[in-house]
Amino acid sequence: MKTIRQQLLIGLLCTTLSCVLGAGTALYRSLLAETNELADLQLRQLAVALPGGAPEGSHDPEEAFVLQVWNSSGAVDMTNAGGLAPLPRYDVQGYRDVVWNDAAWRLYGQELGGRYVQVAQPQAARDHLARHMAWRAGRPLLAIAVIFALLVLAVVGRALRPLYRLAEAVGDQSATALRPIDAAGMAPDLRPVVVALNGLMSKFEEAMAAQRTFVADAAHELRSPLTALKLQLQLAERAGTAAERALALAKLHERLDRASHLVQQLLSLARHESEQGEAQLQPVDVGALLASVVADHSALADSRDIDLGVEESAPLVLQAEREGLRVLLNNLVDNALRYTQRGGRVDLLTGVEQGKPFLRVRDNGPGVAPEHRARLFDRFFRPDGNEVWGCGLGLSIVRNIANHHQADIRLDDGEHGKGLSVTVIFP
Repeated sequence: MKTIRQQLLIGLLCTTLSCVLGAGTALYRSLLAETNELADLQLRQLAVALPGGAPEGSHDPEEAFVLQVWNSSGAVDMTNAGGLAPLPRYDVQGYRDVVWNDAAWRLYGQELGGRYVQVAQPQAARDHLARHMAWRAGRPLLAIAVIFALLVLAVVGRALRPLYRLAEAVGDQSATALRPIDAAGMAPDLRPVVVALNGLMSKFEEAMAAQRTFVADAAHELRSPLTALKLQLQLAERAGTAAERALALAKLHERLDRASHLVQQLLSLARHESEQGEAQLQPVDVGALLASVVADHSALADSRDIDLGVEESAPLVLQAEREGLRVLLNNLVDNALRYTQRGGRVDLLTGVEQGKPFLRVRDNGPGVAPEHRARLFDRFFRPDGNEVWGCGLGLSIVRNIANHHQADIRLDDGEHGKGLSVTVIFP
């Protein structure tokens, strides 16, 4: 199959060549006819130039001329006016434009053998002859121009037919069921466009599937805390004593905190999953950021008697998105504090490993079994037997932010083989 470029070039070049040859042939025939007419006109003019050669009032407009001859004594020797009024003698040698009887004339005069010959022709006759010749020569060109325009429209329409097919194929797509377009049936120069469109539709389909999954998972996860809130509220309404009511209300507050945490995590996950393009990187002082995160979580750490701190390390400045990095650290530290036993330890540290900077959050809690680590970053996944409440979204958010920074995440055992160590390695 020829490309659109080839079809247009071949079609337009052949059309142009055909029309030029046709126009040249038509113009040659027209000019040949005009040349023959002019030659015949000269023959007739030679014939009618003799005295009595042209009857009065029987001349052709193209043959309108006045021939006058004066002898050496200045008397008119011969006049052939062809029905036109004779002109006065101008005594010119060569050509001249004159005005006689409010009409423009082209005049030629010459001395020949002691006689003066003067030939004049009205400018109107010349204009008539020019218009006639232009019309005779222009008619074939006009016809060729119309034919050329029709042929160009046909060639362009045929060459652009693959584009119309591609537009129809794209227009037939449904937002709920995107199908790849068959690139084999397209013109060769459209195949890269079709491949790119198929890739884009595939990404869009994946994004739509992820969105549907997210909405379904969110609805499922929100149903349980909302049901628990309703049951807890009913218990508070049926409480018979002030102590029972206070206990029910305390449980209700706890359920509200969990629901609020779930909604906040869902919003954070949706925001970071919807980010497109490269991260807006800027220099971030990692030491100052770690100190800020520790200060934000110090109250929770103190309430659980957990030693939360930053290990000493060399100053490090990362090219990162500041708020995204803060959310990443907040989720890692929050998870570590929730799953570390009372009196435990959570350390934040940073450094450079094999030329790549990293952030690490390490605890000495119960850790995660190796068979469960591969699924820790799945939405709403929580290992069995876990009694700490949560929604299973924190590490999903961490993974999305790490992907946004083109960073890798590694899960290891904590210090002395106890607990969990999460390391985010930046490029």
